[in-house]
Amino acid sequence: MPTSLSRRSFLVTGLTTAAVATLPGGLAGAAPRNPRSGRLGEPFQLGVASGDPSADGMVLWTRLASAPLAEDGLGGVPQRVIPVQCQLAGDEGFRRVLRHGTKQTRPESAHSLHVELAGLEPGREHFYRFRAQGHLSPVGRTRTAPALNGRPDSLRMAFASCSQYEHGFFTAYRRLAEEQPELVLHLGDYIYEYKARVYNAPGGNVRDHAGPETETLANYRQRHAQYKSDPDLQAAHAVAPWVVIWDDHEVDNNWADEVPEKPEIPQPHFLQRRAAAFQAYYETCRCAGRRSRRASTCSCTAASSGGSWRASTCSTPGSTAATGPAATAPRRDARSGWNPRARSPAPSRSSDC
Repeated sequence: MPTSLSRRSFLVTGLTTAAVATLPGGLAGAAPRNPRSGRLGEPFQLGVASGDPSADGMVLWTRLASAPLAEDGLGGVPQRVIPVQCQLAGDEGFRRVLRHGTKQTRPESAHSLHVELAGLEPGREHFYRFRAQGHLSPVGRTRTAPALNGRPDSLRMAFASCSQYEHGFFTAYRRLAEEQPELVLHLGDYIYEYKARVYNAPGGNVRDHAGPETETLANYRQRHAQYKSDPDLQAAHAVAPWVVIWDDHEVDNNWADEVPEKPEIPQPHFLQRRAAAFQAYYETCRCAGRRSRRASTCSCTAASSGGSWRASTCSTPGSTAATGPAATAPRRDARSGWNPRARSPAPSRSSDC
């Protein structure tokens, strides 16, 4: 029987195949290369993502990790500044590059990268990718929000929440990606903090968390990396921009302000734990929107004005990873067609890329 391959199936299959191809066997924590050697192993094993869409831009994300489950939370990446190039295009083949640039990733932010774009047309589909030391990331799809006074005929939106890695495979994320929404809302509990086999589903868990219960920055980074390594979650992130807000398990079950889940048990370091959780969440999910953050007191509030779908911002100022210099000299990769300066108009407003 003849079969046809829809654009939807091609896009999702391509994104998922790229994600699976970058995963290390068994998600081992050992780095394929010595982080002190200065050589970078396959760095895009956590995929790509976009979020906080506004009418003229969005945030693009990736985090370099050659060994996602490394116990120190640093992903097996050489502990030095590593430049990452980015491209945004108006087509899947990157024949019409709209933005390009280079930003530095740094060990103190676990080599996470947030590229803030502005000056784009409202309600438009875009494609993006990253490149680091010869390694090319999967391609992500994103879009700007409608104009503030615009009246779009429809909005295809999906939402997710309470995603416990141990309780089931993330096939719902794959189905979400197949539907190709224009926006994804995540309503909290993006990760769970428990060590393996503590929070059990009826009938047993299908897979285990790596590492202990999350309490330190290294623990939270490792846990976020484990979730981000899932190919179905990667496909859902790569298909549309996300708007996120946390609930409780991103820190500790049922925590509130400065009070942990079990206040009857002395926990003198709970505020340090909370700050570590906030920082890892920012590095992975970008709580701060287009504002910077101070990890110890980050508080998320809703916002939806100005032609924006941004639903989580941080109310306290701070500093983010420094941006890098302009892109290096143009150099085309014959295999990928990568050309960091190909037909890229100057942005009409300030932009990272």
